[in-house]
Amino acid sequence: MNGNNQPERSTYTMRTIILFAILSSAVCLSCTHKWQQSQSEATPEKELAIIGGSDTVASIQIVSVDKDTVIYDMPECYLWYVEDLPDEYKDKPISMWTERPVYWEDVQTINVFVANPTSDFLMFGRGWVLEQWNGTEWAMAKTKGDISWQDDAFAKEKAPLLYCFRFPVGKYYRMKKGEYRICKSFYAKRKKIELNAEFEIK
Repeated sequence: MNGNNQPERSTYTMRTIILFAILSSAVCLSCTHKWQQSQSEATPEKELAIIGGSDTVASIQIVSVDKDTVIYDMPECYLWYVEDLPDEYKDKPISMWTERPVYWEDVQTINVFVANPTSDFLMFGRGWVLEQWNGTEWAMAKTKGDISWQDDAFAKEKAPLLYCFRFPVGKYYRMKKGEYRICKSFYAKRKKIELNAEFEIK
């Protein structure tokens, strides 16, 4: 009797193993498909980046690429960093310019440099304004809502210096094609200095 049942048990065991293997494969394929779907949905606007060391899981931070992850020297004023003034600017007047002369539509952030070749340190506030050329004059660019600044005073009590501000233009303004300029006020020994940095969006 036992000898006759052996082939049936063996067949039953093989069928169970095959069924289990098929089910396991189906589950794996389903998980892989869901993972691929989530990856394909990560468009440039939603794409994820991992920041942190690979040696410690706790230090890993996931952020969207459209978020600004730089560390600001003075976040209240969007001052990214300052450095000693390069020699090429030491014989020029106080000036301000954008990192690029031309940007793309809906640009989110623009880096602006300010060169102070004098021995007097500059004071500045949080405020800055974006203006657009309307064909006859510079006028306030189209905003996404009301904008107001608490314009108190900040300073790096050192000169000469090169400043780099990182303004989130796309957060406050509608960045469409046209000619623009960023305007910001500075003070040196109680004297007001109005600076502009022009650029274009194509």
